[in-house]
Amino acid sequence: MNTNQTNTISFQTTELLIKHMRFIATMQQVFGVIFIIAGAFTCLGIITAIVGIPQIFAGAKLFKSGSAFSLAASLRKGDDIVDAIENIYGYWKYFLITFIASIVFIVLYIVIIISIFVTYSNGYY
Repeated sequence: MNTNQTNTISFQTTELLIKHMRFIATMQQVFGVIFIIAGAFTCLGIITAIVGIPQIFAGAKLFKSGSAFSLAASLRKGDDIVDAIENIYGYWKYFLITFIASIVFIVLYIVIIISIFVTYSNGYY
């Protein structure tokens, strides 16, 4: 299969679609900034930076996707839609990394809490 082959997808842009694209763009930019700020707070801890760094990258990709959606709504160029989709792909990739790292940390936290509880309940303090 040739992955360099390009196909064309075309669609009609209505005023409702443009309105929805602008809303999506705004929400992606707002949540992108929120994710970047949350990732920065998460990076304050040395170990939690493992979760925070991918979260910052995910927020940046989400913000860029929102910018591309905004350009696509304004200029109605296909390249902007492609950029938006590529950046949203990057967002989901980094979000998946963040999610997996968070699950690992939650499991480790539960194991540590249980081990501390068992240690102190047996009188080894």
